[in-house]
Amino acid sequence: MAEKIKKLNLERDYKKYLYFIDGEGNVCQKPKSGEGQSNVVVDHAVERDNQFLYFIDKEGDISRSPRGSKKSAKSAGKDRGSRESGGSKAA
Repeated sequence: MAEKIKKLNLERDYKKYLYFIDGEGNVCQKPKSGEGQSNVVVDHAVERDNQFLYFIDKEGDISRSPRGSKKSAKSAGKDRGSRESGGSKAA
């Protein structure tokens, strides 16, 4: 579930620009054509934490959600094995 971090009410033009939050926490816009550089719309809008994924929500505010945890190959294999054995026992 996403958690709202900062209320910006950002007006966006999705037909011409892509909007994103860069590594420094700035809200930026870049032309969809791929030409031109990104422009900073809001300086230092958020202080980032690597445990969360930051994005601009439908209302134009900054939200975050926890990043998915990476499982090791051993634990992923164990999970698959338990599902397979459970399904094959059904008669």
